[in-house]
Amino acid sequence: MGAARSVRRSLCATVAVLLTAAGCVSAASAAPEHGDRRPNVVMILADDLDAATTPVWEAMPRTAALIRDRGMEFTDAFAPMPICCAARASILTGEYGHNTGVLTNAGEVGGFETFRARGNESHTIATALHDAGYRTGMAGKYLNGLEDDPGHIPPGWDDWNAGVDNFLYSGYNYTLNENGTFVKYGVTPQDYETDVIRAKSERFITDAAASGQPFFWYAVSTSPHFPIPPAPRHLPDTRPTASPRSPNYQEPDVSDKPSWLIDTAGARAATIAATNDVDYTNRLGALKSLDDMVSGIVDTLARTGELDNTYLVFTSDNGYSLGAHRLTQKMAPYEESMRVPLAIAGPGIRPGRSAAMALSIDLAPTLFDWAGVPISGRVDGRSLAPVLSGDTSGWRDDFAAEYGGPGDDGRDGIAQEQIPGTDSPLVYVLDMPSWSAVRTASYLYVRWYERERPLDQREYELYDLRADPYQLTNLIKTPAGRATHAAVVADLDRRLATLTTCAGSTCR
Repeated sequence: MGAARSVRRSLCATVAVLLTAAGCVSAASAAPEHGDRRPNVVMILADDLDAATTPVWEAMPRTAALIRDRGMEFTDAFAPMPICCAARASILTGEYGHNTGVLTNAGEVGGFETFRARGNESHTIATALHDAGYRTGMAGKYLNGLEDDPGHIPPGWDDWNAGVDNFLYSGYNYTLNENGTFVKYGVTPQDYETDVIRAKSERFITDAAASGQPFFWYAVSTSPHFPIPPAPRHLPDTRPTASPRSPNYQEPDVSDKPSWLIDTAGARAATIAATNDVDYTNRLGALKSLDDMVSGIVDTLARTGELDNTYLVFTSDNGYSLGAHRLTQKMAPYEESMRVPLAIAGPGIRPGRSAAMALSIDLAPTLFDWAGVPISGRVDGRSLAPVLSGDTSGWRDDFAAEYGGPGDDGRDGIAQEQIPGTDSPLVYVLDMPSWSAVRTASYLYVRWYERERPLDQREYELYDLRADPYQLTNLIKTPAGRATHAAVVADLDRRLATLTTCAGSTCR
């Protein structure tokens, strides 16, 4: 035990050099010489941070140094349910949206109330780890719709600090439910949401480390979700920056796209022209404080002697379009909406990169593996632990993706993410119909209007991702294209039917 502690302190001291170089002050100290030494887990979740267009690691250099460069970066990480509530429901449970019942932000197939009504709160990361003896806590954004029952505290959480109104997206003037007490934060610099979550993270880790109990902490800032601004200290060095103009930015010809995009292309293009560069500038600025938060968390782990006994996971709930195909926001089956950053560092993980197809539903079983918790048969994802050790044999080569749409009145999707008092009719134009898709290494196959139209009236897309990585040419828009690719479509259609009805082991 003493030798192991000595090694751990030595590793923490080594990382302290990195922290000091990153502008942090760190002094490793001994952790309690007693207690449960199972590994701790800290998951840091960004909001609407894509890995297709945004230069994540350049924007967050300390996160790159302290997590990515010390561990494994997954270059093909995806959010199969690319909207906030559906994505977070899957992260919490390890299940696809068709099994959690949460495919959008509200309504019959979305939102916190559906998540709770379907019994999902009885089998989350928090309940499993808490029942296994872990000290659990979170701060920030839980699930869209919690504002309708702000006093609710889900089972499994020892330290609960959840936002209960949509002012959380503004970074100021929000309210947190802090273990049953509503605490209002204002508009002063110290109220800036990411910094508040950082402080709560550091306090939780310090207290948990002193207790000798293994811990799970979930840090969930809304950065860089529109319209959160940069923290006041970062405003002077946040310069106006044009968003990247990738080949599909403001795609000039969308005639091969589904009818909803063709019909709204003009309004969408005008919106992007007016707002996208400002949005991108704010996103880059907001990521600076998120980078500060990651650095503060790692510094606290090093200072308490827990760093080398802690798995650190950095990822996002979903991606963000930034003008691709004339789209803003997320929700789409395209790369910009579904590709997310994912980096994991911790005990036994050697630095490197992996092209294994990693999904947000894989996070829960991975955490269970680390904690020695049996993985429930209802979990759809697969533990990333073997991949983190270099074993990708038998790993997946496709996955299902789904979106439940905005609902009949258009309010079930991104309309749920508007700040009170800023409701705009434009948000309904920016949403899109429901869809399901299968994404392989070679193809993306999408079926649109899953909940709005009967099967014979739905619309389809097929993209060859190797020849057309920016998804500019829908191969089955024309009768000739459908005839040419009939065999591929038949195979993918069968796979889509299997994956969108799978459960547990049949999803893996």
